[in-house]
Amino acid sequence: MDYKTILSQHGLSQTKFRSDLLNLFYTSKKSLLIEDVLNYFENSIDKVTVYRSLDSFEQKGLIHKVPDKRNLKRYALCNHQECSSASHNDNHGHFICFACEQTFCLDQIKTPDLSSLKGYYIKNLKLTLEGYCNDCNSQ
Repeated sequence: MDYKTILSQHGLSQTKFRSDLLNLFYTSKKSLLIEDVLNYFENSIDKVTVYRSLDSFEQKGLIHKVPDKRNLKRYALCNHQECSSASHNDNHGHFICFACEQTFCLDQIKTPDLSSLKGYYIKNLKLTLEGYCNDCNSQ
């Protein structure tokens, strides 16, 4: 996969770190904490650079925040058919595992359309399922 092209298409500078960070999200099968990113890069990148890059990726529609059991910042790769810098749409469910505490995107489970609710201004809608993931459930 050409990460530099993806960064360019999203209006982001094409640094080695950003390419490596994008590769981490594409190859990871799970959502990532900021600590996961720092550990992956063996603390060779300062926290400010990590935070700025994650914020830029989120603003441009590459990643989105996902719920975390401990209310930590956790990120997952966006579905690029639904997200862009103009429209960030992550209207799907999330699953949090009780055992490993990972958060998984459930793209196949869409949040309900609430446009028929007249008189309500909804700022935030979350659909979070909790239980045991496939790996933890089989142990």
